[in-house]
Amino acid sequence: MSTTTCNDQPNDAPIVLALVSAMLFWGMSWISGKIIADIAPAQVTVFYRLFLAAISMLPIMWILHKFKLLKLNYNVHALLWSLPAGILLAAYNQLFFMGLADGLPGKGGMLVTTSNPVFTFILSAVLLGQAINRRQGIGLALGLGGGLLMIEVWHFNLDQILASGNAYFILASLTWAFLTLISQRGTRYADFITFSTLMYVWASLLSYLFAYQHDPFSSASQYPAYYWHHLLFLSIVVVSIATSVFFLATQKLGPNRSSSFVFVVPVTAMGLSAWYFAERLSLGVAVGGACALCAVYLLNKKAAKSE
Repeated sequence: MSTTTCNDQPNDAPIVLALVSAMLFWGMSWISGKIIADIAPAQVTVFYRLFLAAISMLPIMWILHKFKLLKLNYNVHALLWSLPAGILLAAYNQLFFMGLADGLPGKGGMLVTTSNPVFTFILSAVLLGQAINRRQGIGLALGLGGGLLMIEVWHFNLDQILASGNAYFILASLTWAFLTLISQRGTRYADFITFSTLMYVWASLLSYLFAYQHDPFSSASQYPAYYWHHLLFLSIVVVSIATSVFFLATQKLGPNRSSSFVFVVPVTAMGLSAWYFAERLSLGVAVGGACALCAVYLLNKKAAKSE
């Protein structure tokens, strides 16, 4: 196993910058999600989101191909790997929204972004044989602790913490960790845009099975305009662009480094929510955010290049 520092990888800078930007958009998505969460059934919103993401990838692919910005390619192996990736993406979205219904009030979704890098590192160690060194262990502990501080877990009683909805969040986080590893394998056989498109198509088809009982196509006109404005942002910007950038980073940086930046998401989400909803940030949230950012620094200071 060889190691290298970030300074040894000058070509990583554009990818890291793009990934940080993607995490900022993920943080923004919490505001849109919070605004439209109760307007439509969760299964319908998930289907609309993934379906619109899949459709919006087509003009993106056309532009990239037309102006030769990216060579689009895939083979049968990419198609095969995109299927489990799509299943996991659909499962992640369903589990996340199920958690929103029954999990910790307000901040339960932060359990996902707080625990996801931890799960990814553990799975990489178990499945790929990538050892977690001392610095990475400290970084993961800081990120996890910072997330719990931002959640202000001490405000909730034991029954709330052990609620079934929080189990959905943890399962969603674990699902995304598996998806991160599978996407790295799948993008060996296709460019990240084509692989992402295939994955979104599979995910939208599977999500339709959950939304079918609500007749999503016939009921689309009953939702207000602002619902669709936020949904278009969640679909085109957050999924088609930001999530595709995450999978590009997974391909280029490896699953561990890319997942470490997920610790940025709750920090930006809390900051943006405080600004948009005029919510007051407590000292615990501020300290937790600082811990999360320190975790990202530690996990990337000397990046293991064994992926």
